[in-house]
Amino acid sequence: MYFDLDDILADSQKFTGSFEVDVHNVGCLINSKESAKISKTDKLELPFWLVTSLSHIFLSEDRSLFSVERPEYLSKLATNFFKASPLNADLSVVSHFYRIVEKWCDFIDQPELVDTVFDMLVARAGRINDLSFNAAEMHSRENVEFLQTLDSFEKDLFQISSESYNDSRNWMKSVIH
Repeated sequence: MYFDLDDILADSQKFTGSFEVDVHNVGCLINSKESAKISKTDKLELPFWLVTSLSHIFLSEDRSLFSVERPEYLSKLATNFFKASPLNADLSVVSHFYRIVEKWCDFIDQPELVDTVFDMLVARAGRINDLSFNAAEMHSRENVEFLQTLDSFEKDLFQISSESYNDSRNWMKSVIH
């Protein structure tokens, strides 16, 4: 069986939430004695894989055991910024941003967020493509600052695009000579 390292890293991203009821004998979640109680007022930071598992346990038809808060980097304020200025978004603060958004939107259906992040990716991919093609322009302060805001997927995209352009240039040179 093959596990994708990027998936594992995205699943380990911490999310804040709380239990809907007091829960006994789960102190290990808060680095306490195993027999400790977690109150429904306690905020916890848990890895995404655990948040999704706990959220799929239902106490009633419309109430799950665990409720998760929307992370700040996916807040309405952040998504409005992504819409207004996609090239200025600093995605490096969440290294697997696109993977996490994908998992979040599978977990909580949010088509507007999917559209916003898709549009942002298209805009940023165009800039990444331009920079990988024009290596001479890559070292300007503005372009260096942009490259520092890339998440891991975008860094891979930049690397692949740069290598592709270099390979095609080399091939053209070999054909012409």
